[in-house]
Formats: sequence, structure tokens, C-alpha cells
Amino acid sequence: MAINLPRRRLMQSLALLALPLPAWAVGETPPVLLAAQLGKNFGAVGGKAVTTPTRGHGIIPITGNEAILLARRPGYWMMRINWQTGEIVRQVAAAENRHFFGHAVLSPDGRTLLTSENNIQTGQGLIGLYHPQTLQRLGELSSHGIGPHELLFIDSQTLAIANGGILTLPQSGRDKLNLATMQPSVVLLDWPSGQKKSEHILPETTLSLRHLALSSDGALGIAIQAESPRGDSVDNAPLLAILRDGKLSLAETVPGLGGYAASIAAVGTQFILSCLEGNALAIWNSNGSAHRQCGLLRPAGIAAWGDQAYVSTELGVITLLDPQNGSLTPISSHPTIKWDNHLILA
Repeated sequence: MAINLPRRRLMQSLALLALPLPAWAVGETPPVLLAAQLGKNFGAVGGKAVTTPTRGHGIIPITGNEAILLARRPGYWMMRINWQTGEIVRQVAAAENRHFFGHAVLSPDGRTLLTSENNIQTGQGLIGLYHPQTLQRLGELSSHGIGPHELLFIDSQTLAIANGGILTLPQSGRDKLNLATMQPSVVLLDWPSGQKKSEHILPETTLSLRHLALSSDGALGIAIQAESPRGDSVDNAPLLAILRDGKLSLAETVPGLGGYAASIAAVGTQFILSCLEGNALAIWNSNGSAHRQCGLLRPAGIAAWGDQAYVSTELGVITLLDPQNGSLTPISSHPTIKWDNHLILA
């Protein structure tokens, strides 16, 4: 049974859900989840509306009740917001001849915000560098690939970049222009120099590498969104690659999951993927072996919480997953809301 939570705070479309969830023990502070919503260009937090230029995507919590929100690709705005009050603290546009790919990460010392971007003139991927409070642009680094998507620090001096390999340009919107020649990769950069440490490529070049999670034993999981230049079915395509000990390889392929991993999270030594088209959550061990699948209609974002994970869906549901036994506990339901691919713990 779905539970409507007290003190609900919603931001639609950019679109933030700021939702206090039930605590596990008396006196424990409940977590707050942040998520973008598909479709509408306004939001409401505690009854106060926030207008956003276009649909939002990635959310990066910073200090206190604030977060950085980025436009979905190809995106042209980024904003710092107080998710508790709905206030837009600051909003900036993408730099000239640049657009955002919808994701960002804070440097380990919290002093720099790094964003995945595109050089519109050349189609080459970039990492934009910003001050997280003022959003002033400080510079940029090469992503050493095309279509950089999610970024993740795997240690204090190593930035992992999932280069999706797909060329898009503003004049053609979200059309994919190079599916026959796409070159996805995972690149590791030295931070803060930006020097490339290593580059990792799969033989299967139609598997776009998009989202990242780090397991407790140091394996990097990369969620895949399969493409089909010739129009073949991708229903049985691999959905997870793992970078371990300097080697990138595919995890065990589970057929029938739809070829599209919307999001990934790590809980201990397991990776959880939301298989949007396959209507399932799929769980792998960090050694690449498949663990289990759980049926869930249109799963979207995943946020690890201890040894469990919160999961959002495009049907407005928030549920709690126990990856060990596969149980799903409904937490809330908002049928008019279609959550985006990412769910973040504030």
C-alpha cells in the first residue's frame, strides 16, 4: 500500500522532489530525496513555484538545504537552489559554444564543481570547472571523448568520465548523429591536472556508457544504454560494464531487460540498475555475476541508503528495495508525477 508522506515538498519539472522519508529508528533523522520530473517547466516546494527554462536532470547536493541543478542535454542552464524554500539562489547560462550534458560532480575538497559539456563547434567533450557557490566558470578540461555524461571521483585524485560516444548538436536537438561510428569510453583523469591516466573501450561500440557507481570493493560500474544503428532489437543487450584492476569488461548479460539502463547505484559490493524498458530492477555482484531481478514498472532513479536503496518510477512511485532478498516496500505514490532518471539523497 502506498503511503502519502507528511511534510511533502515537491518541485516539478526541473523539478525537485524534496521528500522527507520515514526514519528507521526513534530519533534518527529521516533522509530527503531530490529528483527531477519529466514534462513540466515549473516546480513547487512547500507551495512556492519555481519556473525553469527547460526540463532538468542532474542534481548535486551542496551545503545545507542547497543543491545544484542542471538542464537535461542539450542543456543551456545551471542553477543553485534552496530545495527547502524553492528559492533560486543563482542561475547561469552555458558558456559560449558550449552546452551541458545534464551531470556534474563536486571535487573531493568541495571547492570545484565539474560539469560534463559539449564543444558545439567541434563536437568534442569537455569538463567545465565552476565555483560551486557563485557558479562562476573557472576553466575547462578535455573529456577525451564524445558525449561525456556522468562524472564520478573514484578517489581524491582520479575522476572517472563516462563518454557516451554519441554526437549531438543544438541544431538537431537530441538526434544522435553518429550511431554508425560512435566510440563510447571510460576515461580516468588525474585531478586537478586533467591529464589522462587511462582510457577504456569495449569492443561493442554500440553500447553507450552513461552512468557510474563505485562499489565498496573498488569496482566501477557503468550503466549502458544500447543503440542500434541498423534497427535491430536491443532487448537482450548488455546493461552493465565493470572497470576493475584496469580492465573494462561486460558483466553477465541477462536477456529481456530492454537494453536501456536509466540509472545505477552501488550498495556494498552490488550494483543495482533500473531497466526502464524491461520494467525491472536488475542486481549484479561487483565481480560481474548476475544476482537477481525484481519486477517494477518503469523504474527510473536509484539512491543507495545503507544496505538498501530508494527507487523512483515514471509512474510516480517511490519504493524501498532490499537488494539481498529483492523485496520492494512502497513508500509513496504520486500518480500525476513522472520522475526523471535520477534520485539523490540530499
